[in-house]
Amino acid sequence: MEFSRRDLGFLLPALAAGNAAGQSPQAGTLASKVYHNGQIVYEGDAKKKGRRFFYGKTHGGFNLEMHETVLGEGTETHAPHKHEHEEIVIVVEGAVETYLEGKTEVAEAGSVIYFGSNQMHSARNAGRAPCRYYVVELRGKEA
Repeated sequence: MEFSRRDLGFLLPALAAGNAAGQSPQAGTLASKVYHNGQIVYEGDAKKKGRRFFYGKTHGGFNLEMHETVLGEGTETHAPHKHEHEEIVIVVEGAVETYLEGKTEVAEAGSVIYFGSNQMHSARNAGRAPCRYYVVELRGKEA
């Protein structure tokens, strides 16, 4: 069974002490904190797994999310889609083929990808080894 990144957001367990699971931001302002690697559990399998570090408000009320995704060979995150919030993707391992508004480009480890608001996009593992990347979602203020 394949899960989209959005599906994973619903499945990921409590992120760290005090963080709520699901798509709701944590109550109050995000506290300064170290999110230890071994304390945040992955959900999924060798083909596709992920984990959320945090989702909450900054001091100015801006919603911010940080998660990690690991994709097996040839695996796509989800079909091309768009949404209002922006995403910054930091490629840590492997190669990620991005689809952005009808064009594809491969981003190698150490690259940064920016998906703007309301632009069709997706990503898939372009290599034979797993690829791993972090996503910072700039979700903005609630209406």
